[in-house]
Amino acid sequence: MENQVENKTNVFSEEKILNDCREYFSSETEKITEVGERFIQYFLKNASKEGVLFKTIKEITTDINISHQTLTKVLKILESKEIIYRRNGIIGLWKE
Repeated sequence: MENQVENKTNVFSEEKILNDCREYFSSETEKITEVGERFIQYFLKNASKEGVLFKTIKEITTDINISHQTLTKVLKILESKEIIYRRNGIIGLWKE
């Protein structure tokens, strides 16, 4: 029997997402850029292999120690660039 516990093959390219996000945040303030990078790394680490994160905003702000306002701004930027979408309490990646 195969061990499927750590067989997490993502349907998205982490490198492409990181590079795209770095480009999108390059015109933002240093704080937004830093928080954006931290959020994306957190997202990639905690999202399902399908690219869905089942965490509340409150959980995320607590986990990565950032303000709700700053996270909201980062999420709005990522939504406007169609990197992520938010629906019914989940955050997901748009398909590549």
